[in-house]
This record gives sequence, structure tokens and C-alpha cells, in this order.
Amino acid sequence: MKKIRFVLCSLLAFLLIATSIPVVTEAAAKPVCQKATTLHYQYNASGTVTMESLYIGNLSRSAKVFGIRSSNKNIQAKVNGLCYNAIWIDRKNSSHHIKDGEKTTISFKVKQNGKTYKLSSRITFKRFDQVFKSFKIGNKEYASDFAGYWGTEAQIKGKTAKIQVAPAAGYKIDKIVAYYWHGGENDESKKIKNGSKVALKDLMFIYVYYHPVKTPAYFNIKNMENPKMSPFNYEFHIRVK
Repeated sequence: MKKIRFVLCSLLAFLLIATSIPVVTEAAAKPVCQKATTLHYQYNASGTVTMESLYIGNLSRSAKVFGIRSSNKNIQAKVNGLCYNAIWIDRKNSSHHIKDGEKTTISFKVKQNGKTYKLSSRITFKRFDQVFKSFKIGNKEYASDFAGYWGTEAQIKGKTAKIQVAPAAGYKIDKIVAYYWHGGENDESKKIKNGSKVALKDLMFIYVYYHPVKTPAYFNIKNMENPKMSPFNYEFHIRVK
């Protein structure tokens, strides 16, 4: 009888402790975004392209983001399918080229935990900062020529050339790869050690892969549909003429 009474008392004590533990609900905090931020753009073959997104903090995966609007008729915004808490922002059509200082206000609503929240952010566009402090191919310095672009062409003479790349403050070089085409379907890629020489015969492209050291507010790689595909794994390419 004493043993049964002891078991019942122990069970009652456990239940009292269990019911006193607070329950934490997912994303209990209100969703937020930066009230104002700068998004950078680069030039490519078709014009300008925005390289960054606006991120929503404290956003539950079950939340719904809707009613997205842009105050600038030339700028569009929509939910980014690669990252559930991101809003992708870019030019609305190819005839418009984003300019330094161009602005828009992105407003939207979030339905989360049975409540609807109104959010907005004032966006200012700025051309991408100079990514490379130095970019030498042979004895020629290309860094200033490459600023603001994600690809270009360069005429390189000789049999070999030394590739030396130094990132600007805030960026890190991941790798350098040379792509060769030997005719037909005969192509190959070679990883290049920074500061080493590369053979120029049949060389088609030089790719430099890099990323910014600091990521935007409310970005988390875990929120990506594929965490291995970070939107900040950038690349710069040179087509060798």
C-alpha cells in the first residue's frame, strides 16, 4: 500500500511540473523588416539586375505574405521561391535600367498566428561596390574596369598569364576556375590557385567565385529551400578574346 501511495505521489508531482513548463509557440514575435535599406545592382548583358532581396524577420513557415506593392511603377516585388522569408525586388521590364539613388517603397501584409500585420520598407538602389581591390592578369590591373559588372571581356596575350585577385573590404574569394574549350565537345575546367599562372591556349573563361562577409538583416541560410545554394555565392567571369 505504501509503495502504491509513493508511486501515485511521484506521478502527481511529475504532472504538476510538466504543466508548469511554458509552451513556446513558433514565431511568437511579430514579423519585422528593415524600415529602410539599400539594395545593390550590377550590370549584365541585358542591363541592370538587383543582386539582393528584402528579408522578413520572425516569420513563421506557416505564415502568408501577400498584397506586395511597389510605389515605383518601374520596380516589381514578389515572394522569393528560394527563401521563404525573402521578397525579391528588381526592374519590372528589360527596357528600364535601375539608376543610383533610385527609390521605391515596398509594402506588404503578413498573416501569422491568426493576425495580419502591415509592413513596409523604403528601398534605395545603389550600384554594386567595387568587389576587387586588385584584379591582375599578367601585368595589367583590371579592378576599376570590372567595378559594377558581373562579367566582361578581356584580350590576354601570350602563352601564360599570372592571375592575382585581392578582394575589397567586406568580400572573400572562394575559388578561381579556368574554363577551356578544345573544339567540339572537348572542354575542361581547372581550379586555379590565386597568384599562379594559367595557360592561355584554348582558354575561354576565367570565373572568380566570391561572397560578402556580412549578410543582410534577417537573412538565415536555414531559411533557404536548399541551404547549399546561398544567394550570396556570387561569381564574376571574364570572357577571354
